[in-house]
Amino acid sequence: MNTVKIGVLNLMYNKIETNINFYRSLTREHKNVQLIYYYSATRYVDRKLDPAITNTMKPLNLDDLNDLDGFIITGSPIEHLDFEDVTYRDEVNALLDRLNEMRIPQLYVCWGAMVALNHLYGIDKKILPHKTFGVFQNNILHSSALLENISDNFPAPHARYAEMSQQQINDNDQLTINVISDKGLLFMAEAKNKPQSFLFSHLEYQKDGLKKEYEREFAAHPENHPVQPENYYSPINNEPMFAWKDIQAKYFGNWVKQVISAKASVCN
Repeated sequence: MNTVKIGVLNLMYNKIETNINFYRSLTREHKNVQLIYYYSATRYVDRKLDPAITNTMKPLNLDDLNDLDGFIITGSPIEHLDFEDVTYRDEVNALLDRLNEMRIPQLYVCWGAMVALNHLYGIDKKILPHKTFGVFQNNILHSSALLENISDNFPAPHARYAEMSQQQINDNDQLTINVISDKGLLFMAEAKNKPQSFLFSHLEYQKDGLKKEYEREFAAHPENHPVQPENYYSPINNEPMFAWKDIQAKYFGNWVKQVISAKASVCN
């Protein structure tokens, strides 16, 4: 099989680490994957970027989409903002509109899932009473090819301050909620007739991902007394546990299989 090309619009603060996270997640079961990393062109129009970013990433260019076999929009630590207050919203919306017209598989992660559901389907966002942060069990409501070989009640990391309206998703005949956490929050939803998946877990995080997120929040705003992640540290040695490692490999491996299958169907 020829190499599949997957675009990643990386909106995270820790861009290089995020690129590595997605690379490890997407290539663990499939080696014939090429990732092309993008950053927001409008977000950084007047800001100088670290050469580590400009040497390995490209400003988003919608003309590239025709050469790609799949696309991912990552999370971003801005879920507390209204969508209209995001400075690069027009750029993201233009990307969403183009992707919505295409048949390539699309994976929207955390804030990426929120903005995609809002822009494409009119689903509202609400701020949670407190951050959901830690490793939680997740219950499968409706099957999906992305859940192949994943058993019910599986662990995955959640780290966000907002949630999309489950009622509106359930009322939309174009969408399905596939999995919710044991906290009653979204893990995954899908479009029924388009190759769009909405993942609310930071499933791409590696073993120390939640620890690093806590440390970043504490360093930035210790006065807010950020909470430690739940169900994450070993009771034996207090070290992080990578409880979702196998789920990560299977889920992203299943999504890459979708990309490969979609490319093959076009080629045939």
